[in-house]
Amino acid sequence: MGEPSQPETQTTFAVYVGPPLETIRSIVASQFHVKDAFLDPYGVPTVQITAEPVKEKFQTLLRQLTEHRLVAAIRGSGDTLTIKTFQKPQIRTPRRIINLVLFLATVATVFGAGYLIWMVFDIAAPEANSYLMGAQFAVGLLAIIGLHEFGHQAAARHHNLEATLPYFIPGPPPFVPFGTFGALISLKEPPANRDQLFDLGLSGPLVGFIITIIVGVVAVAVGLPLDEAQQDVLRSQGVRFISGWPDVPALFILMDRALGFLRPDIGPNTILYSQFAQAAQIGALLTFLNLIPAWQLDGGHISRAVFGPEGLRVVTIVGVIALFVTGYYSFAILLLILMSFSRRGSTGVEPLDDISPISNSRKILYLLGLVTLGLTFSLSPF
Repeated sequence: MGEPSQPETQTTFAVYVGPPLETIRSIVASQFHVKDAFLDPYGVPTVQITAEPVKEKFQTLLRQLTEHRLVAAIRGSGDTLTIKTFQKPQIRTPRRIINLVLFLATVATVFGAGYLIWMVFDIAAPEANSYLMGAQFAVGLLAIIGLHEFGHQAAARHHNLEATLPYFIPGPPPFVPFGTFGALISLKEPPANRDQLFDLGLSGPLVGFIITIIVGVVAVAVGLPLDEAQQDVLRSQGVRFISGWPDVPALFILMDRALGFLRPDIGPNTILYSQFAQAAQIGALLTFLNLIPAWQLDGGHISRAVFGPEGLRVVTIVGVIALFVTGYYSFAILLLILMSFSRRGSTGVEPLDDISPISNSRKILYLLGLVTLGLTFSLSPF
């Protein structure tokens, strides 16, 4: 999670040294009607087949090829489709010590950020323990970011794809106000089809969204009441209280109306403050940014799965323009820079089977992703 946070793939393969062409032809023929088989100019075994619905059969073919340490990609249109086979790259043993060190460093920087944020509010609520407030912020934000990434990893495991543990990215406060640039995982092999690409993209933001709601509920339950006098003290220090959309995500306005029963002791003119609330607001912001339908953000992955490479180019333009219009200038510029250096440009991740469309149920889930995008939207706080 973060800017950007998404699963990444590497689609380069080793020089082919696998079974002979006839063996590969017979394996493909067990699933498809083979028209021709040959080595292309680069020595890559290539099999042409009669066009037909391929999603299920191609997944079966991938499992059969795995026994020979091979992987395949299928492309084409019209009445002939082309399958190319490659040697599977050897997966390196993970160095989990790196993940652990980065995680511990991020815990420290996020705790420091939470402590510094609380120093502003300490004037109005001096009875609160500053270290406990820093810990609240760290627990809330790292739960949102970390479980977002484990959502991606769970989807990868569900589809039997190799993925790394999350790499947390620390950011020293006060230079990085939140104490972190987020986290990411990396896939060690490409998704088999658009269904898998969609699941990999949506799983992280959806889990992060749910955890953001939970952290928000906790914020209401443990929040410190600030009466009008305390609010005046904070306003004198430059703190601005915002309560309406679009300055605050619609998610929190709905939660505020729905969760009032948790704190019947709080009057109508009292504002609750909690470091969990700060973490939830940042979690909503990160979920929104990740769901922008652009490039290799999570929203770009699910849009690539639904609309294909050409459709992703269109929605990427729309997404970047929307970022500029809503005040997220720095993030929009960062995306443009990253896309300019990317080998794929704005085409996104290519699944091995880029022919088969996603399932109808995932098209409905795409609408859920758009609803989540809308609920977490707010004007740029920067």
